[in-house]
Amino acid sequence: MTDRVIFWISGWSIPAAVMLEAAERAFPDWQHEAVDSGPDALACAHEAKAAMLGGFSFGASLLLTTDDPRPRLLLAPFVDLKKESGLGGAMATTRIRQQLRQLKRDPAGAVADFHRLIGRAPRQNEPAPDAAALVWGLEQILAPATLPLLLPPGSLAVAGRNDPLLDPAALQSVLPSLVVIEAAHDLDRLLAAAAALQQDAG
Repeated sequence: MTDRVIFWISGWSIPAAVMLEAAERAFPDWQHEAVDSGPDALACAHEAKAAMLGGFSFGASLLLTTDDPRPRLLLAPFVDLKKESGLGGAMATTRIRQQLRQLKRDPAGAVADFHRLIGRAPRQNEPAPDAAALVWGLEQILAPATLPLLLPPGSLAVAGRNDPLLDPAALQSVLPSLVVIEAAHDLDRLLAAAAALQQDAG
């Protein structure tokens, strides 16, 4: 294990390079590694020689399912994105299924629609995410969810009060340690809040 290294799993359709650059801005005293939130992301996290594991959105959701003993930094995590489950998600199951169907027909359109929903403007010449990994991600999101494992000591979970994907009050019932801030599904703002909270705790 390497001190002062955080290994990140990025969010659905958010390139690992974007995650990495944002994390480096928010935590300049740490070293960072990042992967896309694909089928091998958790295995990469388990193998990473990092002191802490971090995740954004779907990446954070994946990290709720592992019993790795290292502390976590979870940004906009969700136990179950499906609104009907009452576990903190705000997306209707029918809408997620529609997104999956659109993704199989028109990957670029599906990603663009999702980015509009979360208020994200992709950077110029941003690489297109791997369509197969995106399909896998939505299939995982549609699968029955299990309650999260207890987070290791030193972990921090942060979500935005105005996140269009989440119901923070319901999420807090399953993740009591969740800190809710005035933000939407905004990677930079969530990272800045997590950095400030961690500094206060340290």
